[in-house]
Amino acid sequence: MRVQRLKRLILFGPYVLALAGMVICIILSVLLVRQQKRIDALEEEIGHLTVYQNGLIEKISSVSSSVDDLGSAVGAISTELSLVDIGAYTGSKSSTSATSWPHKVYLTFDDGPSVNTEKILDILDSYGVKGNFFMVGTDNPDLQKMYKRIVDEGHVLCMHSYSHKYNEIYSSVDAFTRDLDQIYSLMYEVTGTRPRYYRFPGGSSNSVSRLPMKDFIKVLDERGIRYFDWNVVAGDATNPMLPADQIIENSLCDLNEYEEAMILFHDLSNKTSTVEALPAIIEAIQASGIPIATIDDTTVNIQHYANTN
Repeated sequence: MRVQRLKRLILFGPYVLALAGMVICIILSVLLVRQQKRIDALEEEIGHLTVYQNGLIEKISSVSSSVDDLGSAVGAISTELSLVDIGAYTGSKSSTSATSWPHKVYLTFDDGPSVNTEKILDILDSYGVKGNFFMVGTDNPDLQKMYKRIVDEGHVLCMHSYSHKYNEIYSSVDAFTRDLDQIYSLMYEVTGTRPRYYRFPGGSSNSVSRLPMKDFIKVLDERGIRYFDWNVVAGDATNPMLPADQIIENSLCDLNEYEEAMILFHDLSNKTSTVEALPAIIEAIQASGIPIATIDDTTVNIQHYANTN
């Protein structure tokens, strides 16, 4: 009996082992298939989450961009309204007759550099006059050349913040200081000269800042940097399609109100009508015998904030 059992074991043993191996393989295959399905399900879920996350990031970016655009729009509106609310700087009104002309006129241009900056420089050169350019930051090498040309041709290069993002610049003193350092360093690196004058985005009377403007003015004072606003508005801040005739009228109609008139223009790439209006404005001022000047240490403080405090 034992011999027969042994023979059977020898005869059928390999088959049993093979069968057992097959069963084990089948079981493992089933387990692997189930595990793979779980992995596929997890990957699909992760994919959905990634898409959702990307959607959220896109929405957040869109909201952030909208906030920046809103801040800029509010600042631009503030720019236009500031003179209505505040008027001129202290002592700026002429003490002579109502028809007298100012002793000096300053042509100031905000928000460049752009392709229009070069056109404006060409126009100024053709009339032999100098301008004052309150410029923002750019990493475009071609536009950075405008900084150098302004200095080389005897115009005044001034700071107008690096980012021009109201909600960032005015969020804290540290944020303002970082932005100031960035535009100051860029202009010094490109031109080899140290900018000395500043114009606040939206002006010192803007309604966007989260902190009192005196906190930011203190930063400028500590660095020996003077800030300037304006007392005549060309009107091109909020409406890039404003006709050239209207810009000419806006720029000239109130000049007789001030002993020193500082006109606010913009030289962004979409301000084509400003470029078109500039020659007529210069010709009218020159015909009246008014000097077109550059900002220096003798320029009076045309400052909105100083007039409200």
